[in-house]
Order: sequence, then C-alpha cells, then structure tokens
Amino acid sequence: MRLDRRSVSTLSRRIWQTWEHATSNPTKGQQNFLSQLLRRNQSTVFGKEHGFASIQNIDDYRRQVPIADYERFRPYVEQISAGARRVLTREQPFMFTLTSGTTGEAKLIPVTKAAQTIHGKLTTLWYCRAFLDHKRCFDGKVLGVVSPSVEGLTRAGIPYGSASALIYGSSPPWVKRRRAIPHEVSEIKDFTAKYYVTMRLGVEQDISFFGTPNPSTILKLVETADHFKEEMVKDIREGGISHHFELADDIRQKLVSRLSANPKRSKELDRFVSEGQNLRPAEYWPRLKLIGCWKGGTVGVRLREFDRWFAKETPVRDLGYMASEAQISLPISDRGAAGILAIDANFYEFIPETEIGGANPTTLTCAELDEGGTYYIVLTTPGGLYRYDINDVVRVTGFYNQTPLIEFVRKGRDVSNITGEKLHVNQIIQAMEHAQSAAGLTVQHYRSFADLEKSRYTFLEVGERPVVLNGQAGSALRVFHRFWSNLTAPHCPKKRYRVCSTSWIRACTSSTSNTRRNANRGALRRRFYGS
Repeated sequence: MRLDRRSVSTLSRRIWQTWEHATSNPTKGQQNFLSQLLRRNQSTVFGKEHGFASIQNIDDYRRQVPIADYERFRPYVEQISAGARRVLTREQPFMFTLTSGTTGEAKLIPVTKAAQTIHGKLTTLWYCRAFLDHKRCFDGKVLGVVSPSVEGLTRAGIPYGSASALIYGSSPPWVKRRRAIPHEVSEIKDFTAKYYVTMRLGVEQDISFFGTPNPSTILKLVETADHFKEEMVKDIREGGISHHFELADDIRQKLVSRLSANPKRSKELDRFVSEGQNLRPAEYWPRLKLIGCWKGGTVGVRLREFDRWFAKETPVRDLGYMASEAQISLPISDRGAAGILAIDANFYEFIPETEIGGANPTTLTCAELDEGGTYYIVLTTPGGLYRYDINDVVRVTGFYNQTPLIEFVRKGRDVSNITGEKLHVNQIIQAMEHAQSAAGLTVQHYRSFADLEKSRYTFLEVGERPVVLNGQAGSALRVFHRFWSNLTAPHCPKKRYRVCSTSWIRACTSSTSNTRRNANRGALRRRFYGS
C-alpha cells in the first residue's frame, strides 16, 4: 500500500505548529490543565474529600492534596473496578492498564477517554516528527510487539490490559495500515512462540520501521530469528508455522490462513543458513530506516549490542518517557533519550533528588527547573491520579522553546530496573525467604545488587563461613527465579520471560568487618547461575 507522503507531510506540519505554540508558554498551559481537571472532577468522591471546588491556584492544590504513592489510590480504584462511578473522575474509566506493585499485588491504572485521546495525540506527534526527519521510514511495513490489549475483566466487567497495547492502538491510521504483525500474535501466551511467530512473519516482509519500547525485546526478537533460522526459512518456503512452537489452535489457524508458500524469499534467506552466517536484520531488512525504543536509564545499556545485528547507519530514536500511568515526554531527535515534557498531557511537579525523603521537600513546577538537575517527578493525570509519586528520577537536559527536555534516569527508592522488570526490595526479600525455605537453608547475611553489563542480579553471601554450598546455590536461585516470576507474572509478562538472570557469590570472612576488604581482594568464591 503506497504511502501518500504529501498528505502525511501536510498533516505532520500542521500538528507540529500547534505543539510549537504550546511549548512556548508551558506555565500557562500547565495552569490551565490543572484548573480544568480539578473543575471537571470536583463532584467526585476524591474531589469532595479534598475540596477541589475551593482550590484557586497551585498552592491551594498542594495544601489540600498530599503527595502519595499508589497505595493511597488503591481503595478508590477498587471501588471503580467493582462498578462505582464518579470516584476519581467524573468520566468513567473504560479500561485499566496493568503494572506491578511493590508488594506483588497488581496496580490497576484507570484510563478514561480523555486520557486515551492524549495518548493518541502524543503517539501521532511522535510518528509525525519521525516522518518529517526520516521521510522513508514508513515506505515499507511497521513491525512492533505489544502485550494483549485485554488480559482480563474486573468484577464489574471493566477490561484491563497492557499500556503498550493502548499506546500502540493510538497510532494514526496511516501507521496502522502498514502494520506487519496481526493482533492475534499479541495473544500468544508462550513468549518463545510469540517471538518466533513475530519474526517469522516479519522477516518475510519489507520492514522500514521497527519499534517496541524495550531494546532487550528487540535483541531477543532478532536473536530468536537467528537461533531458529532453519525452521524459519522452511516455514517461509512452505507457507506455514512450525509445530515446534506452542500456539492455540484458533490462533494458528487464523495466522496460517493468511500465509502462502514463498520460495523466492526462502531462497534469499537460505544462503545465510547454508553459509553458517548469522541471520541479521542488516541483510534481511535492507530498507530499515528507523528503530524506535527506549534509550535512557539502565535499559539503554543494551543499545551497544545493536551494531552486531543492524546496519551501523540505522538511526535509533527514543519512544519517549512513558509508563502505565502516563505518557510524559516527546523525543524529537535521534540523539540521546530526552524528550519535550508533554505539558498538555498531565500536570507535573518536581522534587530535587537531594531533598527526597526530607520532612518538607521543595516542590517545583516545570518552569522552575534547572538544566542538568535531577528530580523525582510527581504526576496529576486525566485518569484520576492526583499528586502521584511514580518513584521515578528524571534529568533536565535542556529546553525546547520554554519547555524542559527531560530524560528518564532510573527508578527511585528501593526499586531496581535493569531491563523493565522493576524489582522492588520487598519482592527480593519475599523471593529469597521462599528460596531459603524450599532449599532448606538459612542465610543470615546477604546483599543483592544489579549487574547492568550482564543483565543479572548477583547475591553476595557474607559471613564467617559459607552457608550455601555449591549445589544449593543453583537450587536456591532456581526457586528464587520461579517465585519471583510467579509473584509478578499475572500483571507483568516481561517478568515471565527470562530477561535477566541471577548469580550467587560467597564472601567468607573471619569477621564482618573484613567483608569489604576480602571482597575487594577478590576473595569471592565460585559463581552459580540460576535458571
């Protein structure tokens, strides 16, 4: 299907002019957003309890609504999920996005039509700007990976699903028409099968844009295609999908019904198999013009592995700082991970990183930020989260017109996040207690730390003599991994799939004061890897 470049270019420039105007006066835009949001929701349960009707300015808002994390909102969300109306917003949420909590209990994030409209606007802006900068990035097909849009229903029958599906579904029509992967693929439960089918379908096509938030997912996809290249070439030649991969019968039938034998494409790919080479996108997608994924925070470490698979000149643009709770920034360049703060999408407040945890931390608006400063971000969203502490640290890298450019730095207090798993210290403690019990061990002192280079968590056992023996370490880590995955899998599919591993190190000391010295000397024993 031919892309009407002139129409898309005209649309993109018109939309961008509106954004230019908005970013020139962020203070006014933020004040208007907050005022309208509070006025619209003053008759809700939350609005009445916090006196929205009497709030005249930002200072009033701060006095009457305290900063809080999700647990303050959980009782309200539970009312909504049971069918109650006008609880957080006058507009009833039509769905929830699902994300992990610090205790293992899922967080349901309300999504209203107003929030969905904002998602659509920002997503369209991203694609429009990408098109203006890379005119041929949509000449071919668009390949993306998302989780299911509906993963279940609440007691009142309100659906819940992934934020990625919501955002992906907000793509403009001219992008949707170019999708290479049908929606049935998102319903595949087994991740190896899902990744294989995605690439089996994608490798056969002419892909010009490849986008999914996590770069580790992109790497896993291209590695899957290479690992199963013999089966993939055979499937393309015969027009089928190998039965080595677990698919529901109805999904397999729908997918196969759209396929046909393609011996020509199979022959093109077969030379990589016969010559023993890696099957790489650099060769099978020669017209790939842009990759879209996250580049900031710890996930950005994986970008250095892209050169092994993709042509070195292929640009990579950050998709923007986003979470299940909100879309927050709009990148407009291939350089770095920063994006323009989406000032008409949410109301933002910022706490200097050095002041977090203090009795009376300074709270700033977007007009009071300094370039180079790092801040905790506080959100007020159209979905009904008011002064919500998302526990993220961001950095201001500069300004676009008068609006800050921000990039995600890391998760905040007590959370580690190597590649999207968002592992809370409470979950580590729970999983380790379960692993010790299952393995019949008692580890009195241990430390866990993230190894970004190897995408794994390492456990350092400290004591006068080791408690965990060689075989027990591997057993304990396997139990740890299973428990951790089961703890979070219902609401975070990424944690069901092995995106990072674990290892165990023993530091034997004659006294606890020698621990650090012995570790630094290299008195670390053998490493054991979990499943």
